[in-house]
Amino acid sequence: MNELKIELKPFQNRFFFSERRFPALIAGIGTGKTMMLLLKVWKFCLDYPDSLALIVRKEYTDLRDSTIKDFEQYFKVKVDSNKEYLFKNGSVIMFRHGAELNVLKNINLSIFGMEQAEEFETDEPFTFLRDRLRRGNSPFRQGCVIGNTKGHNWIWRLWKNNPQDEFELVEANTFMNKDNLPADFITDLRRMEIESPNHYKQYVMNSWEEIEGDDYLFDWETLNRAANLNLGARIGKKAIGLDVARFGDDETVFTVIENRGANQWEQTFLEAHKQKDLMWTTGRYIDLRREVMASFGRVDDDGLGGGVTDRLKELGIDIDTFRGGTEAKNKELYGNKRTEGYFNLKEMIEKGYLKILNNHDVIDQLLTIRYKYNSKGQRLIVSKDDMRKEGLKSPDRADALMMACYNLKSAMGERRDFIPQIRKMY
Repeated sequence: MNELKIELKPFQNRFFFSERRFPALIAGIGTGKTMMLLLKVWKFCLDYPDSLALIVRKEYTDLRDSTIKDFEQYFKVKVDSNKEYLFKNGSVIMFRHGAELNVLKNINLSIFGMEQAEEFETDEPFTFLRDRLRRGNSPFRQGCVIGNTKGHNWIWRLWKNNPQDEFELVEANTFMNKDNLPADFITDLRRMEIESPNHYKQYVMNSWEEIEGDDYLFDWETLNRAANLNLGARIGKKAIGLDVARFGDDETVFTVIENRGANQWEQTFLEAHKQKDLMWTTGRYIDLRREVMASFGRVDDDGLGGGVTDRLKELGIDIDTFRGGTEAKNKELYGNKRTEGYFNLKEMIEKGYLKILNNHDVIDQLLTIRYKYNSKGQRLIVSKDDMRKEGLKSPDRADALMMACYNLKSAMGERRDFIPQIRKMY
């Protein structure tokens, strides 16, 4: 390994050199939590031969794509196919995800680390690993925890509220490491205080406050203004968005937007149906596109929507398919395509590029759209499934509008003329 030369901040130094049994670094984004955990475990394994170390992350993909990649980059080594790294002195670091813990019942650990510990909903994984700190090769054993605040959760209870002597809590907000972060990143954090106040409190300022919910994407005043815009004359280019119902109470929604000048669009049509089969939905899409002479259509390809898109393709209908859970074009900012689509819709509305229907159902559904941040710092719109679990209605009308507006400039420039296709069918 190449020698690492790092000047530690006081909060990093305190965590790194702590010999307490359960040190925790709970800090804002950009404070070097992962690096400190990996360095601490690495140093422990070098100092005490024959150590057995375990680093845990809740989800396998996060473990593989983030934690292990960071480890290999920092130390210029390779983790083997068993997700383990073997030192010349006999020490071993194992990397495992949450679902694998149950198979580790008989191991004796020297040290363990939990990355993004707040992702675990209860203290059960921590307690499970705590019971396995019994390897006799070192003068002390440690269970190290890093993560973000998450209200009054199990981390707050064990380390913050009424900690025992063996629990040491180190805290920091993002600005305590600002001289190691890009200036434009810090500037953007300042904007988040207004644009994303809940995220700012939790992930930047490291607040333990109970946040009532995720940040809402839209506010009533902005949407009301968008419903009452005065736009230019109609140019005639039109686009359809179709969101296909997945469950019994969901709606299959058709919406149309029409070009009203340079970069300006108006939502001119919305139609919602319940309990329609795929053949009916396919036929209605073709009819509607012919009726309004739409230049192109974007169709939901998730779940049951795949049956509609397959049939349209079989008929030779030129469509854009939309799968919200796939990778976004700007994957640095957005965790999936649906999130990117909604932030694109937000921009169009805020800049006065889109007039929406003055319709209570459309506005009410847009007002329910919330977003959060994942551990990679990407934005994520709260899923329909999670909204249903909370007793909220699936925002099908909002989704249809979002899909119609997604990547408009590129889509309009690449479409074949749809009208001749329809005429061949009638």
